Amino acid sequence: MCKIITKLKDIKQQILNYLEKNLEKFTGAKYAITCSSGTDALLLAMMALDIKPGDEIITTPFTFIATAETIALLGAKPVFVDIDEKTYNIDVTKIEEKITPKPKAIIAVSLYGQPCDLDALEQLKIKHSKLKIIIDGAQSFGATYKNKAEVHYCDIYTTSFFPAKPLGCFGDGGAVLTNNSELAKKIKMLRVHGQNKRYHHKYIGLGGRMDTIQCAVVNVKLKYYKKDLALRQEVAKKYTKLLITNNQYTNTLSTIDPSIQNSKFNIQHWYRYRL
Repeated sequence: MCKIITKLKDIKQQILNYLEKNLEKFTGAKYAITCSSGTDALLLAMMALDIKPGDEIITTPFTFIATAETIALLGAKPVFVDIDEKTYNIDVTKIEEKITPKPKAIIAVSLYGQPCDLDALEQLKIKHSKLKIIIDGAQSFGATYKNKAEVHYCDIYTTSFFPAKPLGCFGDGGAVLTNNSELAKKIKMLRVHGQNKRYHHKYIGLGGRMDTIQCAVVNVKLKYYKKDLALRQEVAKKYTKLLITNNQYTNTLSTIDPSIQNSKFNIQHWYRYRL
């Protein structure tokens, strides 16, 4: 930390690049672009997809306000689809009925660290090729579906490094990941006021760069992240055993345990248990 503070001017870009390369390596994504927050990550994703006022974005109502808030901030309209009772994620089987000529994208939220049904989402994408898929992974960085990171099932994946998140920094930060070179190029410009070279601005963008110190913090924590995720799994197993398997009230109360399909790796951001 002292090195960063004393030599900030010389190593700022180096630290940011280092984190982005490490995020790419961790997920297998072709491109990772850091930014100032998970909220700005969502904004950058939709701006890169040219979401305009009047466009509709299909998403879940059961999420933090930032998902719908960023849609509204761009003048678009959130179209809510009910959730799956077992996973609390968007019920992909109910999306079709909401598709009209207006929707431009679907934002699926991987709530509590678990991906939604990404196979079904992929089939929707094939059927409605103009629809773009964004995965809001603010709570799910490190989650996988059929042994692949979520970024490989969407056009753009966003995440957050807010301190309360599984991979949190000391202040705030976020990232946008994609396998599309054109989207990555545009997001990088949008992150710095739409700038394609110094003082030349191709787009209206944001001042959305991630702070250097926060980049350094995430870089260090990322080295231990797989171990941290493994520990989370152990704690979750203990909760399941104590709350469900050995529940003394099982005969008198109807319990719903956290439903996790075998194809999914849930990073257990929050453990859910419903009576």
